[in-house]
Amino acid sequence: LPENYAYVGQINNIKMVFSFPFNVNIDGTLYYALGSNVFPRLNGLENALLIDCSYQTFSGGYIGAVNGNVVTNPNTGEVLALVSYPGYDNNRLANTADSAYLASLTTDLSRPLWNYATQQRTAPGSTFKMISSVAGIEEGVITLGETITCHGVFDDKLPGTVPPKCWIYPGSHGALSLSGAIENSCNVYFYEVGYRLANNGSGYNDSVGMERIYRYADMFGLSEKTGVEISESEPQVSTQYPVASAIGQGNHNYTTVGLARYVTAIANSGTVYNLSLIGGIQHPNGEILYQYTPNIRNHIEISNDLWNAIHLGMRRVIEQKSYFNDFPIVCAGKTGTAQEASNKPNHALFVGYAPYNNPEIALAIRIANGYNSNYAAQFGKDVFTYYFGLKDDTELINGEATEAVGGSTSND
Repeated sequence: LPENYAYVGQINNIKMVFSFPFNVNIDGTLYYALGSNVFPRLNGLENALLIDCSYQTFSGGYIGAVNGNVVTNPNTGEVLALVSYPGYDNNRLANTADSAYLASLTTDLSRPLWNYATQQRTAPGSTFKMISSVAGIEEGVITLGETITCHGVFDDKLPGTVPPKCWIYPGSHGALSLSGAIENSCNVYFYEVGYRLANNGSGYNDSVGMERIYRYADMFGLSEKTGVEISESEPQVSTQYPVASAIGQGNHNYTTVGLARYVTAIANSGTVYNLSLIGGIQHPNGEILYQYTPNIRNHIEISNDLWNAIHLGMRRVIEQKSYFNDFPIVCAGKTGTAQEASNKPNHALFVGYAPYNNPEIALAIRIANGYNSNYAAQFGKDVFTYYFGLKDDTELINGEATEAVGGSTSND
């Protein structure tokens, strides 16, 4: 086999070769899906090679506590890396499977056979606020020149409910524009957006708000699976509480790969791709049987001024992070801290892209029950570092942890 490839099995005489390391928790069902469902014309061939499934992969050994990490090329929709942690050795399950090893995997409480990048779903938290921004502008309930004032509490709007607070409470953000609201991740600003989206002209109406939020979540591809050729959970756009849903709570539930498609569309200013793990298929005689070409789901038609406001807000998010000080690549991103239950730590999320003015990669990262979104953002910085070759690979993979930046509070 070529260097950096690993043979992982075959079906119908079709050999499967994946770029190594490519930790996507593959089982026999996957082989069938790739060999039959996606490329039925290959069933009669012998010894065809499935190649270059990840185009450029990041080492699974570097993931650590990050459950799901998906990296894309925003200009083509190619999946550059899709990594789930914890993982396992695919080669021990190819052909004659190691039954004892398989048994240990199926009883492992960390669920290594489950693909956290494509199957785990959580609320997106504040990473959803760019969609709420587009919804607010496009529905005419806010304007780019308008400011909304945060007093720390969203009060006197929904009688009979406990007024929701901004993360900064008992402090406040004061008057913020849309870019400033993204930069500061102001909950009160986006509570107000959600409230206005639910106002149909004759008063507050939950169903009106949720219909509008769904429309824009669908616009960014969050209403359906991304298209990757392995098991992927169905997304769920929130169906209740427009005010909470506008900050990425409610009952939103998305996979990491779904969030990656969403931020890819932000990075390229409006092209939503159907994603694929397959770069190409080549016969042993060298004939190229299939070559990846971008598959566009839809285009998002909004003004350049609105895109600029969203990008600026995301750029300023990064500028506020001390761990990005002196980083040589100009990046943009958005953190998110998603609440699930009062007896469990919050989920930590980060979506971003780089370089800012001409994006080459976009990424989505989730640390389940990771407490603080800054931890996910710091991992995102390391992925940028790896991609742009700013440090030696060995130093990144084998380096020791330094003092954590982020603490117990969050600006989400």
